Parts: sequence; structure tokens; C-alpha cells
Amino acid sequence: MIEITSPATARNDKVWKFNKYEEVGVQEYWIVEPDGKFISVYTLQPNNRYGRPESYTETDQIKVAVFPDFTVDLKPIFETI
Repeated sequence: MIEITSPATARNDKVWKFNKYEEVGVQEYWIVEPDGKFISVYTLQPNNRYGRPESYTETDQIKVAVFPDFTVDLKPIFETI
């Protein structure tokens, strides 16, 4: 699941949706903050809770946990913002 925040939705994405996605077992939850060119990635742990997020910036690449052979290069994504 990927949520792109805006000032109007940030609290909803980071609290309410976070808890709902964890509750229903969404394996991986990304919160994209375009203003800061920053992504937090939460991965569901064996205890069915999200652990601490992995944090990425515009120059990083993210290896997608649910698709191990798939990597997302953030540079071309964020350079258009």
C-alpha cells in the first residue's frame, strides 16, 4: 500500500490508515512525503505489527519486500516534483 501525503491528509495517513492497514495485515505500507522527498516503509513483522520504518530519500533505491526481485529507484520519481 502506498499513501502520498498532503498537509490535509498527513495525520490520517500516519495514524488512522496505519492502524487499519496493520490490523488487516497489509504486508508493506509506504508513506510518501513529496514536500520533503522522503518515504517511510513499514513492513509487517511475524507478530503482525509494523516494525520501525525504513527511511529513504530522493537518491535511494527501495527493494520492495513483497516483490523481492523488484527495486524502485527514487531519483526519477522525485526529480519531477
